[in-house]
Amino acid sequence: MVTIIGPAIGVTGPSAWLAYATAVLIGFVSILPFIFLSSTVILKGGEYSIVLGMLGERPAGAYALAFITQCLNLSLLGTSLGWYLHSLFPLLNAQLTGIISVTLFFILNLFGVTVMAKVQKVLTTILIAALLSFSIIGMFHVNGAVFDLSAAGFFEHGFSGFAAAVSLYAYSTYGQYMVINFSKDAENPKKNIPLAVLISTGIIFIIYVSMAIVNCGVLPVTEVADKPLTVVAKQIFPGMAFALFIICGPLMALSTTLNSTYGSRANPILRAAQDGWFPASVSRCNSKKVPVVIMAFIYVVGILPLLFNLSIKTITSNLVLVGYLLRMITALAIVKLPVLYREQWEKSFLHIPDFLFYLLMAFTFIAQIYLVFLSLKQLPLLVSGINIVFLFACIIYALVRYRRGAVHIVSSVSFE
Repeated sequence: MVTIIGPAIGVTGPSAWLAYATAVLIGFVSILPFIFLSSTVILKGGEYSIVLGMLGERPAGAYALAFITQCLNLSLLGTSLGWYLHSLFPLLNAQLTGIISVTLFFILNLFGVTVMAKVQKVLTTILIAALLSFSIIGMFHVNGAVFDLSAAGFFEHGFSGFAAAVSLYAYSTYGQYMVINFSKDAENPKKNIPLAVLISTGIIFIIYVSMAIVNCGVLPVTEVADKPLTVVAKQIFPGMAFALFIICGPLMALSTTLNSTYGSRANPILRAAQDGWFPASVSRCNSKKVPVVIMAFIYVVGILPLLFNLSIKTITSNLVLVGYLLRMITALAIVKLPVLYREQWEKSFLHIPDFLFYLLMAFTFIAQIYLVFLSLKQLPLLVSGINIVFLFACIIYALVRYRRGAVHIVSSVSFE
C-alpha cells in the first residue's frame, strides 16, 4: 500500500481511496471459500490439503510443485525492504540490506513457530500503531472535497481508470487467507483460523482505505500521483517523526510479511513431501519441528533474485499469475465442501444454507476470473507463456512421480 496508492491515484485520481475499498471487498469475496472450509475441517497441509482432499492425489502433486513459485515473494519483500532502508540511510547498500533481512528472518524461523509468532505480535503491534497514526493525524489535514463523488475529475479516467486502480491494489488485499497454512499449529483452528481471517479483513479495510483517503486528500492530486506514500508522510510528520514512521510503518509491514512467509510456504510443501511428492529427505525436521531442508530451499529460492539484483517488476511478473491460478484451483475445489464434508459443514459456526453457499461461490469465481484476467492483461505475452508452460510441467512431474509408485498419501484433513 505504501508504494501502490500513488500509481493508483495516477490512473483514477481522487477516487483511488474508493478503488481501494472496492479492491478489499473483491479480495475478501475471492477468499470466502477458505474461510468456510477452515471453519469445517483442520488442514494439516494448508492449501495442499485442500487440493488433495477435494480434487485428488495427482492434482495435489502438481499443485505442490507449482506452489514453490510463491517462495519468490521473499525476494520481492527483501528488495523493497532494502530500498526503504537505503532511502533512510543512503550509506546502506539496498541489495545487501535486502539479503541480510531475508537471512535474519530465515534464522528466526528455524527456532519454531512459537518464537516466530511472538516476534510477529510485537512487529504487528508497532505496524498497526504507525499506520493508524498516519490515518488519524492525516485526517485533520484532509480536504473534504476528496469525498465529493460527483466532482469533476473524481473518476479522472472513467471506469477504465478506476478498474486499473483496483487491479493495482488487488495483490495486497487477500493475503490474510494464508493463515490457513498454520492450521496444524493453531489452538482450536476451526474457530480461530476463520476468525483471524475475518478480523484481519476488517482491520485492513479500515487501515488501507483511511490511508488512501489521506494520500488522496492532503496534497493536490498532481503532487501525489505516481509518488510513494512517503510524499504525504513528510507533510504530516515533521522532522524525526517522518523517519520514525518509515521504520515503524513500511519497514514493519515488510518485516511482518517476511517473517510469516517462511512458515506459510513451508507447511504445504512439508505435507506434500511426507506424502512422497518430493524425496523423503526433504521432510527432515529439527528439534523445534521446523522442516529445515524446506526452509533452506525457500530461502535459496527467495535469495537468488536478490543475488542477481532482479527488479521488483520482474519478480512480481513471475509471481502474480501462478499465484492467482493456484488460488482459483483451491477455490474451485472447495465447491465440494457441502458434499464431501456434509456433517462437519453443518456443525460449522459459519454454516449457511447450501443455496447461499453456492451463490457466494459464484461471486468468488467471478472475482477470481477477474483477477486472472487483470494479471494476463498486464503481463507480457512471453511471461504469461512461461507461467503456463511451467504449470504444464508441474502436471507432467506429478503424473510421472505418481506412476513410479513414489507417492504414499496420508490424509492431511482432520475434524478434531
